[in-house]
Amino acid sequence: MRKMDFSELNKQIFEKKSDVERTILRSKSPNRILRTRPQDKDEAKILDELCIRRWKKAEEAGKIKYLSKRVWYYEFD
Repeated sequence: MRKMDFSELNKQIFEKKSDVERTILRSKSPNRILRTRPQDKDEAKILDELCIRRWKKAEEAGKIKYLSKRVWYYEFD
C-alpha cells in the first residue's frame, strides 16, 4: 500500500480541481430539475402548513408590508 502525506494529497487535489469543476459545469443541465414523482397529499399539506406559518411569522416580525391590495413588500433575510 502506498503512503502519502496530506500535503501531497492537497497538491494533487488542487492541481485537478479546475478540470473537475469545468467537467461538472459542462455536464450539468442548465434547466431546472423537475420532480419525477407526484407529491403525496400529506406532503402537500405539510408544505402548505410550513409556508403559512412562515408567512404569519414574517407578518408578526414586520417583514411584510402591504402596499396595496395586490402589491406587497417582503423583506428577505
